[in-house]
Amino acid sequence: MDVLGGFLEHFGIARDGPPRRVLGETTAAFARLPYENLTKIIKYAGCGIPERARRAPGEVLADHKAWGAGGTCFALTSTLLHLVRALGWEAEPILADRPYGPDTHCALLVRIDGVPHLLDPGYLVVEPIPLGFAGERECATGCRPLVLSADPAGGRIDLSTVRRGARTLRLTYKTAPAPRMHFHRAWDASFGWEMMRYPLLARATESGQVYVRGSMLQVTRGEATGRTRVPEGEWVARIAAEFRMAPAVIARALAIVGERG
Repeated sequence: MDVLGGFLEHFGIARDGPPRRVLGETTAAFARLPYENLTKIIKYAGCGIPERARRAPGEVLADHKAWGAGGTCFALTSTLLHLVRALGWEAEPILADRPYGPDTHCALLVRIDGVPHLLDPGYLVVEPIPLGFAGERECATGCRPLVLSADPAGGRIDLSTVRRGARTLRLTYKTAPAPRMHFHRAWDASFGWEMMRYPLLARATESGQVYVRGSMLQVTRGEATGRTRVPEGEWVARIAAEFRMAPAVIARALAIVGERG
């Protein structure tokens, strides 16, 4: 079975429905894949070569079925891009700049009725957001309110989160499609980032978000956010419970991180 067929079967999505509905059901189901760098840490440790450590769409989805895994922004974007294109939609990857560097994030644009729509699985944006607007647009993603701000000069869109009325700029999308070579170059560079030295996970919930960075667990429900420092001996069990991932995968990634110091 092909990658798309396996995905639709796994999540119980009928391919023969109206195209827009099937797209929506596909992106909604894709939200069940968590953002996580554990599989990235494991694969890179096994081969040591960025080009070989990229996880292909079929691998990402097989790992999700087997272990409840997901991926980081590049693997998730590449996988969702494959699915959307396989459904017959025109879609392209884009790159984004974070405060700590250019081309440090990615997403994709899918054309719906001729209008580019944003999908950003790495930032848990899996409901297509129409672009091509002037000024600002507020969006509700299910786990947090977002504001998109278009550059008057065109070609760039800022994404900010909003909490208790305060905005925080998170990244800036470059809306021109990224050539395959540029996308892969940015992906390969990500294997050298600091985030490869500690666990980093995020998952949307019905009321907010669960987030792990190192030993810190953050749970957001509505406007309330709680942070807990998880003891080292409890990491595996706690991450497995919060993210519904196989403990063996978590333990292996944490062992690799520990070996690196």
